[in-house]
Amino acid sequence: MNKHAYSGFIRFSAIVLVVMLLVSAAHAAKVQVPEGTEVKIKFPSSIKISSGELGTGVPLLFSLAEPISVGGKVIIEKGAEGTAVVKESVKNGRGGKPGKIVVEFVDLATKGAFSTLDDSRIKLVGEVSAEGKGKKLLSYLFIFGLFIKGGQGELSTKDIYTAQVAESVILEER
Repeated sequence: MNKHAYSGFIRFSAIVLVVMLLVSAAHAAKVQVPEGTEVKIKFPSSIKISSGELGTGVPLLFSLAEPISVGGKVIIEKGAEGTAVVKESVKNGRGGKPGKIVVEFVDLATKGAFSTLDDSRIKLVGEVSAEGKGKKLLSYLFIFGLFIKGGQGELSTKDIYTAQVAESVILEER
């Protein structure tokens, strides 16, 4: 192969490569995650979600317990991280009054081959709550019942909870 033929072959190969890259970029897969899509989440076992320990407004991290699939294709992998916040926290009280905690889901980051068009997080809706056991009967039966407190509201970190996608979002393959 002479020098000119080789040079022409290199140019032709470079042009073909550029065209292929442009075509593949133009055909990047886009997937819509519909509003209301269920999201299964789990809190880390290393934290305690209790009305006795967490106040209103405290942010909590969680992870995706199951991947999110659309049309049989995984678009957000298991383990993606998200944020929740303590919406309400009432400590237990005297007279057997139980504690209560309400946690609201906020958002979810993408993980895997797909991401939002502007790399923002996916907004979520939903909340979970727990109320401690009341001990009012005990407090009425005993003279010192005013000193008996109810149980704290506690969410189990062993359970899987469900949130929903707040608004439809388009994800694009990277």
